Parts: sequence; structure tokens; C-alpha cells
Amino acid sequence: MTPYYRTDLISVGDSWRDAPVKGNYTEHYVQLSDGPIPVGVMIARELREQGASIAVCTDLTLGELRLLDSDLVCIEPPPILAEMFAALRAANGDRWRGLPDAVAVFPDGRIAFREAKVAKKDRLNPPQHEFARAARRLLGDRLDLAAVEWGYDVAE
Repeated sequence: MTPYYRTDLISVGDSWRDAPVKGNYTEHYVQLSDGPIPVGVMIARELREQGASIAVCTDLTLGELRLLDSDLVCIEPPPILAEMFAALRAANGDRWRGLPDAVAVFPDGRIAFREAKVAKKDRLNPPQHEFARAARRLLGDRLDLAAVEWGYDVAE
């Protein structure tokens, strides 16, 4: 476990690595040679490698949506994501609850959502299932939804 990076205290253009580390909270991050990163960023990087034209990590700290690009920079949502997020939130009862950790848009129109779960610890919860149903209603066959299990035991 690593001290929690206060993503809620960064603004568009700021690097996640510059986020204050405050409080007694800890978080599971992917540990790389140059330091920890959110698993959603790692997933966004993998989605980019798979051909996504847009791939971001989502953060809902304190109920406000922030996006991190694959370089750990807080960004404004590109127009296609801003429109989709507004429609998804409305379809989900005007709530963000259940929004997956990474989102990607592919040139073929496919929208990928990836929810990260720590191996042998986390499980999908009812709000995530509700969000998935809303996304399926809204996006239909364009939706590519999956859970990504990660952690030490998975790596071994």
C-alpha cells in the first residue's frame, strides 16, 4: 500500500505525481521503476497500445470526475467523452457511481470500459452492475466492458 495521492487537489494540466499526499489514507497502485501510478492509467496505456485513439483513467474523488491521460496529466474530457459521460450519467440516474477506472474510444466506434479489481480482495458491486446496464442501454454493441484483475498474486 502507498500513501494516497490527493487527485481531488489537482487541476487540468497538473501531473498526478504532483498531487499532495495527505492524510492517513493508503491506496493500491501499480509499482513501476519510476514510482507508483494508478492502475487505471496502466490500463489506459494498454488500451492505447491496442489501438485506442483516446484512453483515460477516471477518478471520482469526492464525487467530481477527473481524467488522467496515459502520461498522468489531468485533462479536460475530449468532446466525444464529454458528450458520452453526460449521457451516461443521465442514463445512470444522474449519478457517477459505478463508472469504471479506465475508458477508451477506438477508431471503429467501440467504447471500452475497464474496471480494475485487486486480486482476491475486490468484487464488482451493485452500483457497478447498474452502471454497466445503463452503458449497455446507451451504447449497445459499441460497448466493450471488462473487469481487470490485478495485483501481486496475478503477476506471479
